[in-house]
Amino acid sequence: MATHRWLKVLAYLLVIVGSAMFFINAEAVVNGNAVECDGSPMRPGQWCTRIGGGSTSYDEEKKNEAQGELVGYAGVGLGSLGIALFVGHGITTRRSR
Repeated sequence: MATHRWLKVLAYLLVIVGSAMFFINAEAVVNGNAVECDGSPMRPGQWCTRIGGGSTSYDEEKKNEAQGELVGYAGVGLGSLGIALFVGHGITTRRSR
C-alpha cells in the first residue's frame, strides 16, 4: 500500500514539473523554427538588444529557442508519464478491491 502512495506522489510531481516545463517554454515550442527578439522576428546577422544592457546574436537566439523547445517537449513527456502513472494507479487500485 505504501508503494501506491509513492506512485501517486510521483505522478503528481511529474504532471506538475512537466506542465511547468512546457508552459515556461511554450513560446519556443509554438514558434517552431522562428527566431524572435522580444516578439519581433529576427533574420541572420541581426542582434537582439535588451533594455538594461546585454545583446545576443541571431545564432545565440536560435540556439536558445532550440533549447527551450527541447525542454518544452521534455515537459510534455514528463507530464504524459505522470498521467500514465495516474491511469495505471487507478486501474491497479480498482483491481485490488
